[in-house]
Amino acid sequence: MFSRTTRLMPTLVLSLALALLPLLITSAAAQDPPVDEQVDSLLSRFGGSDLSRAWQGALALEALGDEAIPALQESLDSESQVHRLIAAKTLLSLGETEGVRAALFEVATNEELASRQRAAAIRLLSDFRDSRTQELLEELAEDAARTDPVLRVAVARTLHAVSRDREITRDLLLPLLGVDDLETRNAAALALAEMGLVDGKVKGVLRSLELEPTSEGSMARLLLERDLFLRRAERKQRDDPQALVERDEQELLSLRKKLEDLETELSRLQARSPSRTNHPLIDELLRRIQFFYADPDLVDEEELLIQAAKGMVRSLDPFSSFMDPKDTKQFNEGMTGEYAGIGAQVQKDPDTDYLKILRPIYQGPAYKVGLISEDKLTEVEGVSTQGLSLNEIVKKLKGVPGTPVTVMVYRRGWIEPREFVIERQLIQLESVRFTLLPGDIGFISLAQFGDTAIDEVESALDELEALGMKGLILDLRSNPGGYLQSAVDLVDNFVDDTSMPIVSQKSESDRFEATEKFATQKKRPDYPMVVLVNGSSASASEIVSGALQDFERASIIGGRTFGKGSVQRLLPLPNHVNKLLGGESLLRLTVQHYYLPSGRSIHTIRDSEGRTIKKGGVLPDIISKAETIPLWRVEAISGLIDKNIFNEFLDEYFTEHHATFEKIASDGDNGSVEAYPDFHEFFDSRNSTRALENDIRFHLRSRIRRMIEDERGEQFACDFNEDVQLQRAIVETLRKLNEEVNNYPQYETFASEPEAPQKL
Repeated sequence: MFSRTTRLMPTLVLSLALALLPLLITSAAAQDPPVDEQVDSLLSRFGGSDLSRAWQGALALEALGDEAIPALQESLDSESQVHRLIAAKTLLSLGETEGVRAALFEVATNEELASRQRAAAIRLLSDFRDSRTQELLEELAEDAARTDPVLRVAVARTLHAVSRDREITRDLLLPLLGVDDLETRNAAALALAEMGLVDGKVKGVLRSLELEPTSEGSMARLLLERDLFLRRAERKQRDDPQALVERDEQELLSLRKKLEDLETELSRLQARSPSRTNHPLIDELLRRIQFFYADPDLVDEEELLIQAAKGMVRSLDPFSSFMDPKDTKQFNEGMTGEYAGIGAQVQKDPDTDYLKILRPIYQGPAYKVGLISEDKLTEVEGVSTQGLSLNEIVKKLKGVPGTPVTVMVYRRGWIEPREFVIERQLIQLESVRFTLLPGDIGFISLAQFGDTAIDEVESALDELEALGMKGLILDLRSNPGGYLQSAVDLVDNFVDDTSMPIVSQKSESDRFEATEKFATQKKRPDYPMVVLVNGSSASASEIVSGALQDFERASIIGGRTFGKGSVQRLLPLPNHVNKLLGGESLLRLTVQHYYLPSGRSIHTIRDSEGRTIKKGGVLPDIISKAETIPLWRVEAISGLIDKNIFNEFLDEYFTEHHATFEKIASDGDNGSVEAYPDFHEFFDSRNSTRALENDIRFHLRSRIRRMIEDERGEQFACDFNEDVQLQRAIVETLRKLNEEVNNYPQYETFASEPEAPQKL
């Protein structure tokens, strides 16, 4: 018997990214109504007198893309002035200017319109920086803007953007600093300060305004800080310009960087609507938080809105999320495999909502400090993992290579969680392990459906078939999923039936086209096949096991799978949102569900409180539960571990009896302690916790296997001596081959034939 690990593949081992990789393989959008009808519908919906609603409509129209341009240009002649504004703003956002300036001129000079609608048209004219636009603005400055403060501020700001003439804008705005209307006075002061005109009167208004818990207050604070910074820099250069160049070059670079940061933050605030979100509930919450919260330094309005957006999307289902620029950057890095983490496949535990380790990565940092499968991470850096999305926890676990992360871990049998400090490392995951078992049964374990998964599996199949493989066991236990196409290609190796699709994806909304993927031509012989699954087999692994079950190509053994059958799509957000947030952001949204060949869905449906409404997943043909140990037995073994009893035994006997231990690790111990030197003499006197002999044997062999694996530099492909589910799969495979288990002495410990399985 031999065991071999195929090439290592850098990957994101934290399983959300693995489970959600199918979102990159999505269908084209379904046929929408004609674009001109969509334009008319959106204009009717958002074309009221409320300008904030109008700009929302412009955003919706912008999402239609260049195909909407002809219909939008027709709307520039609409009788509705708000429709004209919406169309003009959308066209400018799409980079189209034909007919836009003329339409904006008409709105800006229409004296029958409300001042704010005219002012909006004037501000949009800032995109046209030419003499004709400047002439019109100067005419407005001499006429309507003289008596209307709203138009006056708009004209001044737009004139400055078009001509960069600060003298005329100063003349327009300075008189407004003395008016009684507070809104007008504040708007004039902010406009002057943006142009760099911060004199005594402007500064006085800004200092009063900066105390307000509003976006205007934040803008005033930034403008005052920018003015102070520039004055200090000018003073330094005026006092000793040569010394500044020679002695303080580094400081100058630092000052420039600070100014750039201030300008960026100021631009973001200027891009924000004065009424923030235009939703009464959110705006009221923001105002009260800013005014009443005990620690004002912790109140970041932008961050509060981002967290509100994340919560809104997260409330839909566990797999949808909003990713801000930082999240998006980390997600993109994870997709390339360049990341540092703790080295473990994880998922949210459906029973406790804690983060659960599916399996530590061998030689990874989590494994080295003692974390094992089924451990639950209750805290990461002092923050509970309950209530956080998987993506949020992953973000906390990842970091710079070599940096520590502190986690609290709970394990069955422990009274309370224990603290572990893990040093983050770049991780490489063993994707495929395989071996040929006695009876010429091939065994392949696939950890996840990554971009090279099929090449690795097919390479393993080629080698096993060349060695005379008669039957195959495919182990997908704790496989969180991956690329949809990898799952389809794997099934296609064994199936050529085109009467049913391997997998289909569709949604009730029909916003995305339903798709089906069919088998082409199978590559492998019809040898007997068994697939192992459990409650942590998800997504692509459920598609493979369910499809092979529906095609009656393989028997499924184990426990019901996880039930993750939803399709996520990455939706980039528009440029104006990215500019506001300071970088690229993404919406990851559930858009469809997967369906198996027979038409059944694998997706588990839960209500808002997490209760299961409809069970999904794949139900095996043969239920075989992994062996569980009562808590008192787990605690008894833990007591021996805490006292270093096993370490003491191995320190004393491992080197001297290395050959014996190597055989125990690879070939088993026949379920007996007789193969271990001085077992009773050593453990009987130290077994103060009254652990059972077989439990001590099992744990000791597990420790020995780990030490042998350390020497080998790779994991054993499997352990049929202890793995009861694998034993059941071996028995089933031999039954299909019309062979007796008793024919193979290696299977002596489980050679007694179990009861005939009942098909479910």
